Amino acid sequence: MPLNTAKLKEKIQFTSDVFELTFETPTTFNFEAGQFVTIKIADKTPPCFRAYSISSTPHENGNIFSTCLKIIEGGRGSNWLNNLKPGDPIEFLGPNGKFTFKGEKQKSLFVATGTGITPFNSIISDQLNKGNTNPIQLLFGLRHIENIFYQDFFESLAKKHPNFSYDITLSQPENNSWAGKTGRVTDTLKTMEIDTANTEIYICGLKAMIDEVLIILKEKSVPEKNIYFEKFD
Repeated sequence: MPLNTAKLKEKIQFTSDVFELTFETPTTFNFEAGQFVTIKIADKTPPCFRAYSISSTPHENGNIFSTCLKIIEGGRGSNWLNNLKPGDPIEFLGPNGKFTFKGEKQKSLFVATGTGITPFNSIISDQLNKGNTNPIQLLFGLRHIENIFYQDFFESLAKKHPNFSYDITLSQPENNSWAGKTGRVTDTLKTMEIDTANTEIYICGLKAMIDEVLIILKEKSVPEKNIYFEKFD
């Protein structure tokens, strides 16, 4: 399969270890919200390939895509990408993936931790841009106040679209200045009332979180056919 090419257009540093890269392709690059690209990590020979969800919103006949990632200690992919400079080239495969919006129920709930938010950034903004007026709810879990990112983006969406709401919950806020939810996403889910028959649920993050969420949803009698997830492990 031939590799696609792109050049780094912009890098935004969100936190000490989370950043977003925006790439520009030489030709049209169409993708569905929720899909991913597989980037060739050319740090040494032989290279390796790493998959990254697309964080940007699809634009018809556009040639831009972004991905959000966390620097992993010793991680080949995140460290090589972190050292790219604007104008540097990459090679990649994709888009691929079927973790896309189904829209088969009246309501949708998104549950993410850390950079598991990446595909939801794309899916939620895409649905709202397309005029989806059904209730869309996001639960986003992080550890500390200093780890928060994308809050301004989601706040702007909530102000513009009354059918969208979000909560950020912190498991270990550093101080009393945090006025939002505390605890893990699973703590919030346990007390959340879910319209099980009319809600489809999307989950993205590390395996342990997803496994725990699936147990909670089963206890709440959410049908398995209404649940979609993608693990980052």
